[in-house]
Amino acid sequence: MPNLEAAVELLVRSFGGRFCSTGYPWVRRCDSPGWYCLDGEPLIHDTGSLSGGEQRLLTLAGALVSGLAITDLAGLIAGLDRTNQHLVLAALAHAGGSHEQVDSRVEAGRLLWRRVGPLVDWPPAEHLQVAS
Repeated sequence: MPNLEAAVELLVRSFGGRFCSTGYPWVRRCDSPGWYCLDGEPLIHDTGSLSGGEQRLLTLAGALVSGLAITDLAGLIAGLDRTNQHLVLAALAHAGGSHEQVDSRVEAGRLLWRRVGPLVDWPPAEHLQVAS
């Protein structure tokens, strides 16, 4: 599910990955031992003591997970710095499936296709490991 992948990537790549920690109410144990999942409702509603930029980014991640609508997407994105705007654009492109799109054409009676790559590339992650 590209929307869930996008939410996880967004959390892993933003703010040093600290919002992927099991200490937050939106990171929950799954039924499979050793696996965790995201709960979209707390990502949207349980972020009160965080900065405005952090809350905005988490709101978007929560909407990607839960499918809840964002009433002011333009305002949400405008309140982010350039680095986090890039992450949000990459997340939206990923959720939309741009990383799986192909270009095709017929040449000499043969169908040719190639993967075109994402509309917006994810920027490099600031770190390699997320602490629990």
